[in-house]
Amino acid sequence: MKYDYIIIGGGLSGLILGIILSKEKKKVLILEQHSKAGGYLHSFYRNGHRFETGFHFVSELGKDRILNYYWNYLGILDNLNLIPYNKNHFNSLIFPNDKYDLPLGLDNLESYLIKIFPKEENTIIKFIKKIKEIKNYFVYFNRDHKGDIDLEHKSFDTNINDFLDEIEASKNLKSIILAHSFLYGVPPKETPLGTHAIFFNALYSQIYDIEGGGDALIKALVESLIKNGGEILFNERIIEIITKDKKIYGVKTSSDKLYEGDNVVSSINPKVALSLFTEKVFRGTFTDRIEEMENTLSHFGTYSISNGDINLPSYDILYFPTYNIDDIYDKIVSNDFDDFFIYITSPTTRLGKSKDEHIIETLSIDDYKNYKRWEGTKINKRGVDYENFKKQTSEKIIDKIYKIIPETKGNIKNTYSSTPLTNHYYTLSPNGSIYGIKHNVNQMHAPIRARTKLEGFYFTGQSLIFPGIVGTSITAFVTAAEILGDKYLFKKIDDSI
Repeated sequence: MKYDYIIIGGGLSGLILGIILSKEKKKVLILEQHSKAGGYLHSFYRNGHRFETGFHFVSELGKDRILNYYWNYLGILDNLNLIPYNKNHFNSLIFPNDKYDLPLGLDNLESYLIKIFPKEENTIIKFIKKIKEIKNYFVYFNRDHKGDIDLEHKSFDTNINDFLDEIEASKNLKSIILAHSFLYGVPPKETPLGTHAIFFNALYSQIYDIEGGGDALIKALVESLIKNGGEILFNERIIEIITKDKKIYGVKTSSDKLYEGDNVVSSINPKVALSLFTEKVFRGTFTDRIEEMENTLSHFGTYSISNGDINLPSYDILYFPTYNIDDIYDKIVSNDFDDFFIYITSPTTRLGKSKDEHIIETLSIDDYKNYKRWEGTKINKRGVDYENFKKQTSEKIIDKIYKIIPETKGNIKNTYSSTPLTNHYYTLSPNGSIYGIKHNVNQMHAPIRARTKLEGFYFTGQSLIFPGIVGTSITAFVTAAEILGDKYLFKKIDDSI
């Protein structure tokens, strides 16, 4: 069988694009190298508990919000049970001498910040106004499909740090505004104002957990794909994108199978995708530019089981060893640091799904270089030195949890962990990069586009426009618009409401 579109990778963006094209009666095949779909949305199970590796919450799903608009078109919302975070206190930021309990909603945040920093009222108002204004530049982030492409591009010229200095934000105010940069993986000194604005608008909309987590989301997407006539195959790792006379012919997998198709879409890291071509089909300047692009750093995750009768917070906690958010990217958790950034969440507390035991998950910034000595080893067979190194880092993190949430001391029973090597194994992302290509000022001046100059070859996924669930979902629609036409696609979505 010859396919209209072969999509490499069954992560969020690949699945969404597959559904959109399948709804257009295209013959779509998604090939996933792992035994199940999901990419960074994978869950795993231990001792009867489900742990999330990448999914922790999703924003922009409230009524009239942009992700609600797109996911409704995909036909998945009715299959998801959304659990809202507490709008009055969804996150706590802990700094050396301060703790801030954040509300949802930009207007609520503005009032909260003015109450804490009354002398900076004008600065806070300027910031919130600018953040709202910038969102209106981005066509795909607005349900009325209006925007300003020139102002959108201009918003990438200034970094968020410089903008906050320009409006004279104090050190502590800046630390709050920049605190969530980890969720897109770029230090503030490198982050475009536009990137931070889009992220900030999404974060402070109503955010939700999903009952069943990433597994439930992926299940809903796969069901929609199949319902609309698409196919997905697992354990099919692409080893070659085949071209003939600089035209797309199909793909070859590690099982020596050939799948023919007129178009191929890569939802994996662009650097990996370009390495799959054996024929020279792109100009050297194009491949060199992508090869030279920086990826984001990776992360170290811990997944613990605790006694259920302790008083765990239902809000997420972000702990910082410093008020300078840029510094957390240098304090790598597996290096010899006693203090480091840590994100803590307990979904069972928030969801109310466990009385006897709870789970606690953490994420901290890590670097693949510290694991390079075990490169090429197989999962669960990396040797005693690796396990000891991993255990040492896990113990540092658990000790930090004890200090941040004293009730946990003596009440954590089991802890599992993941490293940049784990991330690379399951996603093939170079060096276990958590958010793919870094969306910094330099690289956003010439970002990777969905359509390439090779007819029939496209990119999608978090390396293109924005990472995270919102950004990656929207990127799939951007790629679909390049294929189908934006006016046509927007009309189809509008007509489905």
